[in-house]
Amino acid sequence: MNTRVIGVTIAFTALTTALNFIKIPVPYLPYFSFQIGDIALVAVFLLFGPKSGVAVAFLSMVVSMTLFVGPGGFIGPPYYFIAILTMLLGVYISERLIVCKISLSKNHFVAKPVVLSTVFGILTRTLIMLPLDYTVFGMLVSFTSGMSISMAYATVYAIMPGIVLYNVTVPLYVIPTSYYISRKVSKSLKIETKH
Repeated sequence: MNTRVIGVTIAFTALTTALNFIKIPVPYLPYFSFQIGDIALVAVFLLFGPKSGVAVAFLSMVVSMTLFVGPGGFIGPPYYFIAILTMLLGVYISERLIVCKISLSKNHFVAKPVVLSTVFGILTRTLIMLPLDYTVFGMLVSFTSGMSISMAYATVYAIMPGIVLYNVTVPLYVIPTSYYISRKVSKSLKIETKH
């Protein structure tokens, strides 16, 4: 790793951690919030590539686990890390496998990369997180509330439409905003982006 990559990773980790203190409550899911730090994570992914994006997400998780000691600090940051990775996977699939191949044939209309990345970010995050959300939240509800396992999973099943809506909404605001920011930053700093 060169000095510039290390510096960028540290700077974006600090930015992501600071922005994650800004939490916008989700009106239909009381214990969920939209985190602004997601935008910085996807922006670094777009600016400097998958290694930097994943490194910043991982380091942000470690910092959050250090700052928020306790049961919530032990479970929440790793779970957030997994959710971010699922969204980054969609952006990666769109960027590397689809946009590149489609752009080679000049005859076809190509949707803007931001649209494809957003669609794939929604698909990967929603499809991967759905069974994970159901399994993990069922256990957490049972553990924290004292409900039986079957009652806890019934409760989680009842709120799954809200959780799915949340997993769809996050990429809808994060990915287009990250594309906009990464393009502005790359132009002003004359950085050749990885997308």
